[in-house]
Amino acid sequence: MSKIDDYISRNYMNNPFWWDEEVKKGINATRISKVFNLKQYLGGQHDVLHREDMKFKDKEFKVKKLIIQNAKTILNFHSTYLLGNPVSLVGSENMVDTFEEVYRKGGYQDIDFKLLDKICKFGDGFEYIYKDGDTITSKVIANEDAYPVFADDMSYIAFIEHWTNIEGISYWNVYYEDRVEEWTNEGSVMTMLGRYKNISGLPIHLHGISDVDDRFGEGLLENIKPILDEIEDLLSKMGDAIYTLSLNPLLFTTGQAIEGNGVSNDAVGYNVSMENGCTMNYVSATMDYSSIKYYLDSLQNELNMVGYMPSILGGSGNIANVSEVSLKLLYQLADVFAMMNEKVMRYGINKRFEVIAKLLGVEFTKEEYVNVSFNYSRPQNASELLDNMSKQFDMGAISKRTIIEKSPLTSDVGQELNRIDEEGLNSVANNQNDNE
Repeated sequence: MSKIDDYISRNYMNNPFWWDEEVKKGINATRISKVFNLKQYLGGQHDVLHREDMKFKDKEFKVKKLIIQNAKTILNFHSTYLLGNPVSLVGSENMVDTFEEVYRKGGYQDIDFKLLDKICKFGDGFEYIYKDGDTITSKVIANEDAYPVFADDMSYIAFIEHWTNIEGISYWNVYYEDRVEEWTNEGSVMTMLGRYKNISGLPIHLHGISDVDDRFGEGLLENIKPILDEIEDLLSKMGDAIYTLSLNPLLFTTGQAIEGNGVSNDAVGYNVSMENGCTMNYVSATMDYSSIKYYLDSLQNELNMVGYMPSILGGSGNIANVSEVSLKLLYQLADVFAMMNEKVMRYGINKRFEVIAKLLGVEFTKEEYVNVSFNYSRPQNASELLDNMSKQFDMGAISKRTIIEKSPLTSDVGQELNRIDEEGLNSVANNQNDNE
């Protein structure tokens, strides 16, 4: 008996619709609810919108609800920092050529970027590899539709893709090791829409490190959201304070003004006649600039630390005459987060290579292999980098292909090598013609 059959037998009494009960489990409901909450936050549903309006000068005052989408900027920065430059495939020449063709036809550069985007936002990414005719490509499964199934020993044994459309009709794609089943409850009856042979195995589950649950990851958005909420709340209240207390102070009077000399609360520059002994003055507040600036700067610094952001990007540094070494130090936090994401992506890409090799009918050996090299989008001195690689090449310590892979001036390694070969052949042919 397979692990998934044993799991269904012990937990669901061999119920043929076990997947419907599985997606309703508390742990799954909590996780999917968190994903929806984070998606709503990215869509502009922030806590600051819950601020209550108030009465000001006997009228309703719409308090400021300032939404700052800094989260998108931080998340996009980290996605482009690691995968803004296309990855380079390295390994034996035959394997690299084969997999580069698969990558190009399958659009895997875009797929990698989508997966990393999901991992940064929600902590997990799900990829299912399949053949579309002669093309090998992948489907990135939405986090709110993904339900991986784990056995008691924490092993990954099945996968459920579940969603409900706007008409209330639910669908389930149940992935087993050897097959995929499609189900729906349209017409209030569970109906199988199809059963297909699964040639690529279960969807690949990529996830970062979590101290709460080893089976799932922890996204960056979940960590930076509390700080961003505090910044929005503080700036919104400061905006209200500036308007109500500094620019539009309250008019305070004691005693009785001479009849016929009333003035609007919002008036500026009026001359009012008062009875003897009466007073009138504007009550305003002086804001403590230093304390407010210190608090905002502290929040920004904490956001840079929690979000692995270089402080130079937040406008809190001077980039004049920054050396290459200093620039690396400024981007050290970004490098740390990129290295963590690189480990997650490398695991998923290696799993992908195994599936693609199976679909192509090839085997990896010590001589025939393929791997991936990431090219960080860190600002760098291209001239200095090329000079160092040129010195290594002259020493015989680096190959021409590696120079092309590491060079910031080339994007397609295979195309560049083909052009060099063509130029070499043309040069030989021209020399022969000259000799003749």
